Amino acid sequence: MKLAESILTRNPCYAAGRKITVKGLMLHSVGCPQPKASVFINSWNSPAHDSSCVHGFIDGNDGTVYQTLPWNHRGWHCGSGNKGSGNNTHIGVEMCEPACIKYTAGSNFTCSDMAAAKAVAKRTYETAVELFAMLCEKYSLDPLADGVIISHKEGCSRGIASNHGDPEHLWTQLGLGYTMDGFRKAVKAAMGSPSSGTDGYTKIMGNAV
Repeated sequence: MKLAESILTRNPCYAAGRKITVKGLMLHSVGCPQPKASVFINSWNSPAHDSSCVHGFIDGNDGTVYQTLPWNHRGWHCGSGNKGSGNNTHIGVEMCEPACIKYTAGSNFTCSDMAAAKAVAKRTYETAVELFAMLCEKYSLDPLADGVIISHKEGCSRGIASNHGDPEHLWTQLGLGYTMDGFRKAVKAAMGSPSSGTDGYTKIMGNAV
């Protein structure tokens, strides 16, 4: 996983400066045919973009993660529901979507190149697994515990997010077979995986410099 810092310092959400105690992670999909994370970053890094802000974007072309808020910063990524807002508890990450899809109504879309679309969705999914595993380790979260890792769609069902269908709508319509239950299990499996050649060694305590 390649992680690049690109903090949205000009976004009003960043300027608000509120912090959260991280209790979970929410997975999003951008909802438009744009695989380039840089397009969102350039657009959102403005005082005029005062309605949304997430903690990171996963680029659809190469899988790079762009961190756009400090992880413990209160984002504006999921709105709210009848039980409050996941913005107060969850880190929000957006996966970029294939350029070859075209939205028709709501979360429905057509696709002009299924193979290319699946490749983009597979790339962002696999990167999201790595990123969420890293964040679960960082904040001592159990990805299989109730409400820890959820999608925007699940957040809506739980009453803590606005009415969206992502990212399951993308996976379902592309026939990938991905589910949030499968995603959570994949994150759990990825946690604590030793890097090649490090078996038997003790992990560094604290931040490496």
